[in-house]
Amino acid sequence: MPAKRPLALAFLMVILSSLLFPQTLAEIAQKERERRAGLKGKKAVVITNADLAKLRKKPALETPPGPPAPETEEVAAPENILPAPVEPPEQPVMGIPASTDSAPPGLKALQERLEKAQEYVELLALKMGALWQQFYSQEDMTTKDAVQQAIAETYIKLEKAQEDEIQARRDLEIFLGQQKKEPGSSIWIR
Repeated sequence: MPAKRPLALAFLMVILSSLLFPQTLAEIAQKERERRAGLKGKKAVVITNADLAKLRKKPALETPPGPPAPETEEVAAPENILPAPVEPPEQPVMGIPASTDSAPPGLKALQERLEKAQEYVELLALKMGALWQQFYSQEDMTTKDAVQQAIAETYIKLEKAQEDEIQARRDLEIFLGQQKKEPGSSIWIR
């Protein structure tokens, strides 16, 4: 019985399509002649293997050259190098620059905390995208359940990391606001 139903449905579709779109063999031949007559004046380009061998291959994706690789001495002895904290490009922090030696130690700690929080948020967002892609690409429900559980756990971690990032940004802004107020508070203008 189950095999008869799809067979009957297919047969019914063939009959309906022949009734809805009646086209004789003569009409089809006439359309093909018209198509060929329209192409008669055009020249066709034939690409041979020899033509393909002559082509210069270009990379599909061109990337700008990266920064030069660090020397092996720098990699071998990382304690000799003091890493300078880099401010995130998306929200520049106003105030005391991180590269000056007179920067308070609290500023560097807050900047490092903010950078770590931003990197962790980016990592979790990337993981979240990969998990969703894996979820949609699988057909087995048992593995989808495991991926869905991982998505839920990652989402909770992502929310917490975003809250930590916001708190780190607020702490840094408060610290910079206090640093701006301290030097200017001793000057009185009449």
